[in-house]
Amino acid sequence: MQEWLYGDGAVFGKKGYYQQARIGKDLDFYTNVSVGKFFGYCMGYYLHTILTQNALKGKIPVVEIGSEKGDLIADIAEFFSIFYPECALDFATLEPLESLRILQQETFKRRNPNLGFHTFCDFKALKNAQYDYILFVSNELLDAFACELIWNDKMAFIHKETLELTFESASKEVLELAKTFKITKGEIPLHAFGFVESLTNCASKWLFLSFDYGSLESRNAFSLRFYQKHTTENLFLDSTTQHYNKELLKNFALMDMTYDVNFTLWQEVFSRFKGKPWFIHHQNRALVEMGLDKMCSLYIEKFGLESYAQQSNKLRTLISPGAFGERFFGFVFANF
Repeated sequence: MQEWLYGDGAVFGKKGYYQQARIGKDLDFYTNVSVGKFFGYCMGYYLHTILTQNALKGKIPVVEIGSEKGDLIADIAEFFSIFYPECALDFATLEPLESLRILQQETFKRRNPNLGFHTFCDFKALKNAQYDYILFVSNELLDAFACELIWNDKMAFIHKETLELTFESASKEVLELAKTFKITKGEIPLHAFGFVESLTNCASKWLFLSFDYGSLESRNAFSLRFYQKHTTENLFLDSTTQHYNKELLKNFALMDMTYDVNFTLWQEVFSRFKGKPWFIHHQNRALVEMGLDKMCSLYIEKFGLESYAQQSNKLRTLISPGAFGERFFGFVFANF
């Protein structure tokens, strides 16, 4: 999965799926960010509330992880520029892929030509910037973590020459994680602990605000699936068996690969590094509690009811139970 999504072509001879932009209504799939600016504006409003209620002072950035084209961080920065220009914030992305760093810089400069912007290639570079607080944001990041597929005491292997998938004896590391998270069948993100440890080491105080698709606990069933041109196909023909669609594995790096996020798993990981869950809610409830109505009032006051009416249809996609509203979760972990 790591090679499929992010690889440089060294193993299978093809560059990973995310080596170029893939998200958008005219591409393979779209997200909350694709719907319009109000998603990022609501995140901006919530972050401003956090800044004021906690009287956060010092050198503070909003850092998006997994930004792709950079539209979300540009939306958040635009919100602050319009409604709270007095806030002295830095805006940045953390992006290991150079091709996407260039794209993010271009997007931000076009959208916010008067604001400064940074792209960090890794957590070490971000830590070296010596921020007092860091406000991390992301959208559909955790479901893109490379995972192992576990089946009791076995794990999946892909054979390079035939692309055949077989379940064989699991490594000690995978078995320990499966026991820790009480998973007998399903996906286990191996790099979760390393990711959160690196994130929390970047500043003494931090907050992680994100949205993702998943469930509050392990379902003990496979959810690994592929997206292309707004259609989805499950790898396993039955989520509780080992029978899989062999044809899908022939599309190496041509389709997005994802799975349901286990939020209980991530809550345990963040707790190991003193991260407290402020909330984990369905997206519609999360956005309302973050101040969606107040953000809309600000928008109407600034741009008028007619302009708001043109945007309001997009809000329905974000909060409707039949769209994104109850299929996704919003969540915050922080150590202050």
